[in-house]
Amino acid sequence: MKIYRLLPLLTLLLVCVFAALVSADTPSDVVSSSSTGKEIRQWEVTGPWGGDVRALVASPADSNLLYLGTSDGQIFRSTDGARTWQRLHPGIEKRGLSVDHIIIDPRDPSTMYAGAWAVARDEEGGVFKSTDAGEHWKLLDGTKGLSVRSLALAPSDSNFLIAGSANDEPKLNGVFRSIDAGKKWERISPIGDKEIHNIESVAIDPRNTNNVYIGTWHLPWKTTDGGASWKQTGYKAVGMIDDSDIFGITVNPANPDQVYVNACSGIYRSGSAGEKWMKIPGIPFSARRTYKLLVHPSRPQVIFAGTSEGLWRSKDDGKRWMLLTSKTLVIRSIVVTPDNPNRVLIATDDLGVRVSDNLGDDFTDTNVGFINRHVLAIMPDATERGKLLASVFHDGSGGSVFASSDGGESWRASASGLGGRDVFTFYQMPDNPNVIYAGTNSGIYRSTDRGVRWSYTGVEQIKKVETTPVRKKKKSRRASNEWSPTSVGRYEAVEASKKSRVQKSNKPARKPAAKKEKPKVQSAPTAGMLQLTKEVDDITSFADESGRVGLLAATLDGLYRTFDEAKGWEKVTIDGYDPSGRVFSVSTHKDTPRKIFVGTKQGLYISGDGGATWQHAERGPSDMSVKAIAQDPRDAQLVIVGTNQYIFRSTNGGRTWARRGGGLPSGDFTSVVISPTNPDEVMAAEYSKGGVYRSTDKGYNWERVDVELPSNRVWTLTFDPFDRDRVYAGSFSSGVYVFTIQNRASATAQQ
Repeated sequence: MKIYRLLPLLTLLLVCVFAALVSADTPSDVVSSSSTGKEIRQWEVTGPWGGDVRALVASPADSNLLYLGTSDGQIFRSTDGARTWQRLHPGIEKRGLSVDHIIIDPRDPSTMYAGAWAVARDEEGGVFKSTDAGEHWKLLDGTKGLSVRSLALAPSDSNFLIAGSANDEPKLNGVFRSIDAGKKWERISPIGDKEIHNIESVAIDPRNTNNVYIGTWHLPWKTTDGGASWKQTGYKAVGMIDDSDIFGITVNPANPDQVYVNACSGIYRSGSAGEKWMKIPGIPFSARRTYKLLVHPSRPQVIFAGTSEGLWRSKDDGKRWMLLTSKTLVIRSIVVTPDNPNRVLIATDDLGVRVSDNLGDDFTDTNVGFINRHVLAIMPDATERGKLLASVFHDGSGGSVFASSDGGESWRASASGLGGRDVFTFYQMPDNPNVIYAGTNSGIYRSTDRGVRWSYTGVEQIKKVETTPVRKKKKSRRASNEWSPTSVGRYEAVEASKKSRVQKSNKPARKPAAKKEKPKVQSAPTAGMLQLTKEVDDITSFADESGRVGLLAATLDGLYRTFDEAKGWEKVTIDGYDPSGRVFSVSTHKDTPRKIFVGTKQGLYISGDGGATWQHAERGPSDMSVKAIAQDPRDAQLVIVGTNQYIFRSTNGGRTWARRGGGLPSGDFTSVVISPTNPDEVMAAEYSKGGVYRSTDKGYNWERVDVELPSNRVWTLTFDPFDRDRVYAGSFSSGVYVFTIQNRASATAQQ
């Protein structure tokens, strides 16, 4: 065949490949590539896979086609039954939104709706629509600014939608309806009503679109005339506990008079279209927050309940229940399809999507390509190439710390002993790399095996002997009406408005904590010493004025030091600074271990004698929060600090400072790092608006280098100690990025 005959076919193939790359990230996870005259730059998402999922649905036309929504405005798609996931982009093109609802039109599966509400202050929620199976989305007119907590499509009419909102602004709080597939919207609930507001759930009668059920943060209501009038349909006199947050309402399509309500006070069923209710027993009181309820589509006697304490199942129409997962797991969505009746998919906090092929008896994670995790700290091992530790914020069930041995290509949980605590910083001892310290939200933990196992730093107390032994019940998988309740996870209250009651269920930034491994009870430390129990943001080594080598810890309530953490910690007094004031950062240099830089809420403090005396940096980084401090590993005189306003640079060890512009905006610079193998190269992360900046002249001039990242808000940066052209970045919602820079000439030579 002539080559010119192949050209049209090859062109078509290239176009198809390019189109696929434009519409979705592939599990190879390269999310951005760019080039300059001399360099080729690439960003890659590497994991750890998993994280919070807010919504999960299957296409009515293809049960292997699945979509999920996250708490940072992203939508992912799977075409292989959740084995792999691809991020849709541009998607809804809104970060800082929680996508709690995704609806697929059963009559036209290419038409989809997403309901979202704003997590970030500068974003606005609403109802988004796609007419090309999720490739592109448009915010629907009439819904801009709505805090959409619930969304429903009428089973009998694909043009009919109901959205429930929970805004602070009364005009944007209530029930809204569209009868033309989202083109126009109208309010059908009274403005400023003391009860019919903060709409958490909605359902539409399949027989009559005038019959609409809504659930508020108080009780359920119903209209039978399209919103002209409303009737409270659940309260104590008709069988429902008063003051019940209504998380979900389900109308049985085969028998619309049968209605289920899942609430903070339990699960209720009505056989009279909401006139009377009966509470379904069996799920323990501690797990009463049932976020999702699913009646099996082909086996109506089987009911699943996704709660704040795991997934529960009943095989006898709710008479008896069995716990199927760990009680530390929070369930947000449940998917079972008629064509695959034994497959159960659940959307969780922390662990992403999990799948069972035996009706829920066993589950496995299925998250390849999906990530929604906030990484706080990354530590490349100083002596082992490719070895990394990364900490994930509010990820107790998932493990909180993960390890990689291949530069981030794969990850495994490495948090044994931490009990789900958040880790804000790592510090590897220079003279003994097996020892790593982790600064957590409740003190410092230490590992002596490079992060495999962790233990609290302090003095162990001899365990007390119990005077009255308690016989533990043997665990059973058998279904039962009784269950011994365990401790309940903690919840973050979300304020609806200044005068409204708090919502306890839906803020994605916080979630029930995993059941923590309790640290060993500590005895009193050595006289005059303290135990660290609050958040630790930074750790480093130092030498005092007499030459003793110890550790410094920057904490929520000041600066501490120790020369033997088993004996406790000593508060360091910083002249002129509040003894209990927060310290964000602390830094020393190997060539000048007695010189200490400390970042506080009131600027930078410097000690030249191991912390005995201190001077405040009066010019430069003063009267602002100093979040990050970087020192040139080869030149202790070059110091660069990041503040909540600007970046400052000193070339004389901190005596004088210059505020850097040169391509840098103002902002909140949470991370500044200098390359250990190429000190001319500096990287900085601006967190408030998002942006990663690079300098190749020791911090004098800067260039923004992040391009179209899934999450452009980066909290932490660190260079690979073995590869000068490789940087690791911890993002707000996309886990660990790997940023690589390749010289164009060398790249061409390798081809």
